[in-house]
Amino acid sequence: MSETMDKLAGTLGELVKKAKEVGGQAMNAVDKNGTVRGVYAKGTERTKAYARIARLTLALNGENEELKKIYTEIGRLYFEQQQGSAGGFFAPLFAQAGETTENIRSIETEIEALKEKIAEESGERDIEVEIGAFDDIVSADEKAAKGEE
Repeated sequence: MSETMDKLAGTLGELVKKAKEVGGQAMNAVDKNGTVRGVYAKGTERTKAYARIARLTLALNGENEELKKIYTEIGRLYFEQQQGSAGGFFAPLFAQAGETTENIRSIETEIEALKEKIAEESGERDIEVEIGAFDDIVSADEKAAKGEE
């Protein structure tokens, strides 16, 4: 689980705990007039506030995750543009990214080779679907269903 999700779970747990405490206090308390109504109303408002805080916390965490995706995309685009001419403190990071990319390619190549070996030994092949062909088939079927052939 990501650090953000751990924080969110902790925050939500605390909010639920506080909401239960407020609800319990409201049920056990009596206001100056001898009725529970005033205290219950205050407890209800506090409980609603805690629920709103929980919803806002979820929204905030969602926005933070979206911002991380945006920063990642900015970084990827910058890396692609400056790959051959990185300087300063970017140079070691670009070198590290290049090494990691090569490691990924090496692992992918090994995985493909193992899959081919397994397929040759078992005589089975994975089915490959071309997305373009799939789209054409779906479009043709939709036209046929509408009688537009």
